Amino acid sequence: MSLDEHRVRPKRRDAALNNERLVRAAREVFAEQGLSATLEDIARHAGIGVGTVYRNFSSKKAIVESLYDAAIDSALAEAQSALEIDDPWLAIVAFFEITAANQARDRGLCETFLGTDGFGPNERVAEKLVGVLSPLFDRAHAAGVLRDGVSVTDIGPIFAMLNSVYHTSDDHPDLWRRYLALMLDGLRASDRPALPVPAMDATAFARALTTRT
Repeated sequence: MSLDEHRVRPKRRDAALNNERLVRAAREVFAEQGLSATLEDIARHAGIGVGTVYRNFSSKKAIVESLYDAAIDSALAEAQSALEIDDPWLAIVAFFEITAANQARDRGLCETFLGTDGFGPNERVAEKLVGVLSPLFDRAHAAGVLRDGVSVTDIGPIFAMLNSVYHTSDDHPDLWRRYLALMLDGLRASDRPALPVPAMDATAFARALTTRT
């Protein structure tokens, strides 16, 4: 092996370690502070210079997209596991609880889903949300346990409302569970009057998600 090869390999290992440390730090910083965190915050948390951040990612947007495309896919996979629950209503409850818990402990994930600070889902993610979750809602309607008129596209406004209580107070980190329970009660089939206006269709849902960025 040549001297040059000896020099290149350690540099590559160092670069890989820096990248790994940077990605981990970014995920932790965004989870705690949300998407308002800066590249300087990430560099400080990672214990590296901000120049190293720029050598790995061209911008904060590049970091966010790298992290949360995968994170949203992972969250969808967890939500899809709710279909394995035999009881259709408990499956709906599990989906909302799993998703809300993920968002409550990760501000960055929540803000990415909601389209905050110029970041948000693209049309591919919006279409995937509808495609993955529609069977869950369809099954609950077929079983007669979901209120007439409730649609998979209602999840956007519901999670937006929950976002207002996720981080209301450090003294009440689980306060969101109270309001999720109230919302779920409103989603369950009952003798309530029909909903006053229809839900968004899939096209309007995608537009609503992607135009908030």
